[in-house]
Amino acid sequence: MKLHERLPDAVTVDGKRYRVDLDFRNVLRMIDVLGREDMLPGAREYVALKCVMKRPPRNTGAAIAALREMLFPGGKKQSGEKMTDFVQDADLIRAAFLQAYGINLYRDRLHWLEFTGLLACLPTGSRYADILSIRARPMPKPTKYNGDERKWLAEAKVKFAVRLTDKEMADSLQMSLHSTTLSLLALAQKGGGADG
Repeated sequence: MKLHERLPDAVTVDGKRYRVDLDFRNVLRMIDVLGREDMLPGAREYVALKCVMKRPPRNTGAAIAALREMLFPGGKKQSGEKMTDFVQDADLIRAAFLQAYGINLYRDRLHWLEFTGLLACLPTGSRYADILSIRARPMPKPTKYNGDERKWLAEAKVKFAVRLTDKEMADSLQMSLHSTTLSLLALAQKGGGADG
């Protein structure tokens, strides 16, 4: 988003413009609803849209797609390990915003894009930034000098790890199995088996 552009407050679906309230709380509610497995897809999309707009369009799928494109430029999914969780880290994020920006996330309204921009740029020195640093830090290769550092980092990574939901663990296992299967197939096609 360019510096001179205004924060978006509407989406266009089937040629019609719909106003949206993209306060970060509303968007988080919408994300929660979209992640629910206990609702039919059409109902889930409608309820999710009600979190950010008064009258959702009939074409809920197109509205969700337009919102995803607006709210997650470049795509929502990132490769690699999950670094933050808005439920687990809620108190840390609130404290960091108050410490760094003087913004009280209990009271102050922030557009989703403003919220995520500020979240990504939190300065070091807050507890949240320190924990993110631990989560992201690679484990150093063992040497005869860094045993204590490696032990401390391993314990800290366990202590501050993002707890995955059952669905996230199942998805992670599925991706791991898929990756292993592809690797084995590639190895078999190259003739890299023990029998040659």
